[in-house]
Amino acid sequence: MKVYNYPCVLTSPTAVALGRFDGVHLAHTAVIKSAVQKEEGLTSAVFTFCDNPNKEASQVLCTEEEKQRLIEECGIQVLINATFESVRNLSAEEFVSLVLKKSLNAKAVFCGYNYRFAKGASADVNTLKALCEKEGIQVTCVNEYVCDNTTVSSTAIRNLLSEGDVSRAKKLLGRSYTLEGRVVHGNAIGRTIETPTLNLDVSKNKLLPRFGVYAALAHIGENTHKAVANIGLKPTVGSDSPTVEVYLLDANGDFYEKEVTLELVAFIRSEQKFENLDKLKEAIAIDTDKAKQLLK
Repeated sequence: MKVYNYPCVLTSPTAVALGRFDGVHLAHTAVIKSAVQKEEGLTSAVFTFCDNPNKEASQVLCTEEEKQRLIEECGIQVLINATFESVRNLSAEEFVSLVLKKSLNAKAVFCGYNYRFAKGASADVNTLKALCEKEGIQVTCVNEYVCDNTTVSSTAIRNLLSEGDVSRAKKLLGRSYTLEGRVVHGNAIGRTIETPTLNLDVSKNKLLPRFGVYAALAHIGENTHKAVANIGLKPTVGSDSPTVEVYLLDANGDFYEKEVTLELVAFIRSEQKFENLDKLKEAIAIDTDKAKQLLK
């Protein structure tokens, strides 16, 4: 997949999927794959933002690296990243003529049923169809995507994650919710209670689910390990900012500087402050038993 920064000029005619695609969930991939299944002779493309215009949801479901990888896995040939600032003041007419026609050389456009664009998000899909028709651009609007009796949306997934419901979030995403990070040094308290943990340096922009303990799978290189993950402020020992700690159930050793993809499988319990480290150790033993059952 080739990646360009807007403004750019594409010489080959394209079939373009439009959207923020901030979660690359099932509804997003439905739009993206529609562009992949384009007419013969068109290059499949995605036009999206490389920054986050939604300040009310400052933490993201996908980092930019994850987002690009997931879009590429859909089969897209070209990705065009635009900053929100570069298009925010364009009228609907300017967006179609300058972005879709002149820059992207679009012959076909695909979007979700609730897609909005132009200054102040003032234009909808009906406006898009009317303006594109004048430019000879075909518009396909993908209908609402329903899964598990829920309209699939980034907001719905955020709500499920805030409740710790990673299993339902998985259904709407079409994949497990993951946290990626490099193993860094922590305070080593886990070793003193015989449960050494991997401390992950997760992007500060990544949305963390409900604080608590999860059954998880830790993917390290080519190996996958069963694990217990603790996400939060570690109330027993204290932490100034949220941390992601992983206790491997079937491996030990030196994993410092290794990259880990943590796949959250099931919520076990909320964060809890214990009287002392002995009580914490007892709770971890119970968490471990539950995780083993959940990960069978």
